[in-house]
Amino acid sequence: MATKKASGKEATKAAVDASHVEIKSWTDLHGKLESMRDTGWIFRGVTSPKHYLVPSIGREAVYGPYKLAQEQRLFEEFKNRAVALMNGHRFDDWDWLAYAQHIGVPTRLLDWSVSPLAALYFALEADSDNDRVLYAVKYSRYIYEVDHRNTSPFTNKKEGRFTAPLAFDRIRAQRGIFTIHPEPTKVFSPNGLKGFLIKASAVKDFRRRLFKYGIDHWHIYPDAQGLGLQLAWQFKNKVGLGSIFLDK
Repeated sequence: MATKKASGKEATKAAVDASHVEIKSWTDLHGKLESMRDTGWIFRGVTSPKHYLVPSIGREAVYGPYKLAQEQRLFEEFKNRAVALMNGHRFDDWDWLAYAQHIGVPTRLLDWSVSPLAALYFALEADSDNDRVLYAVKYSRYIYEVDHRNTSPFTNKKEGRFTAPLAFDRIRAQRGIFTIHPEPTKVFSPNGLKGFLIKASAVKDFRRRLFKYGIDHWHIYPDAQGLGLQLAWQFKNKVGLGSIFLDK
């Protein structure tokens, strides 16, 4: 059974890889996005073609074999600690899970954005020599909206989408939406999934263009940490800090 499951996962990965469409230029990317102008699309950027659509809690190469009991224990520990950070808002488990995902706790969620540029930022963010991928799917047609008012994240049995309350600065800034995955180790490959491959050689240029559009660390992470990361990137790349940094 385990061998069959593993071979199925590898087949899904191969199908995802084969579906990637290489982006030739910034203009080419915009042309692709123009065909998705209606609001029914969501986007997710990844920093390597090998970063398949698997929720963080299910990435067994990173965290070891997945166990539901351990996932639930981690979630309870998160809530016990994070309650000290919150003021006023009453959270249900869906809200807590979204908050956990956004601050880096392993969960059964995947982050998406209704903004292709915000998603593209995440594809380009890391400094590495990898190609990048921008995924897109028409969620209004292909992804079920979960009944999160009448079920918990751990009893929900269907892959689907939900929108968290805009109580979190980062979710607001990133135009965030989530998909939930009852089988967290499974590669998510919904009908209609598109993958746009950005070659490593284009990453620096695309990142500078995003900066010109106002999509940068401080936009995505609208807090002191985001400001620090943004200024560090500008200083490293000698961008947007005045003529003193221009080559004479």
